[in-house]
Amino acid sequence: MPIALGVSWFDELDEHPDIIDQLDFIELPGWLLSDDIERPHERVVLHNLDQDWSMAAIDAIYPGWPERLKWAIELTRTPWVSFHLGFASEQVRFDDHMLPVSAPLDRQELLARLVEVTNEARLSSPLQILLENLDYCPEGAYEHICDPSFIAEVLAMTGAGLLFDIAHWQVSGSWLDYDPISALDLLPLERVVEVHISSPRPLADGSGRLDDCHETLTERDYRLLEAVLQRSNPRALTLEYRRDIDQLRAQIDQVRAMSG
Repeated sequence: MPIALGVSWFDELDEHPDIIDQLDFIELPGWLLSDDIERPHERVVLHNLDQDWSMAAIDAIYPGWPERLKWAIELTRTPWVSFHLGFASEQVRFDDHMLPVSAPLDRQELLARLVEVTNEARLSSPLQILLENLDYCPEGAYEHICDPSFIAEVLAMTGAGLLFDIAHWQVSGSWLDYDPISALDLLPLERVVEVHISSPRPLADGSGRLDDCHETLTERDYRLLEAVLQRSNPRALTLEYRRDIDQLRAQIDQVRAMSG
């Protein structure tokens, strides 16, 4: 079966129906859904429900959350549901990336909390749950969760699938000092169901560290994507590029050619 190819939704996308027509799906975040939307697109993959949400929170599965999840699944007819594997803090807020509003949990408590919430989410969902690896940032919300061994432990203890983000993996590698391709062996890539594809940007400080900015793909990114495809059998590839439409078209063609 060929790998499905989609893009993450952005405002200008609806102005280009020719692009939508050549895609297999659009990926949407749950916070864009409302009761006023009859059907967001014909083919949708659902990514997250709430924006300022952490799986580490004691009340992550809040009253009404299972019903909200089922409503979003029915509205979108998504084939699976994915969530960010995080965060290290119980309370977070989004400002370009997640910032901690509470102190990070220690590794053992965080692991137990994320496993418990993931398993509860799986019981609440009629569909497979995927967890997405994140991009390390130093403010505190990303402690532990970007460590390859931590990711592997959560997957082993929950049975969740993996949404592998190649930009996040490279960003975390630049901060945590691992090589993105050789470190792939630390993950159970047979669990990969979906792959997020975009390019990170080097920080201006000359440190060699990277930031997740959803830039145009480079040869480095294509090499990593090829390595992931050689080690896994994903059902979907999602381009997260939202800048120049012509660049998006070119990347769609290139990724389509790579995925066969």
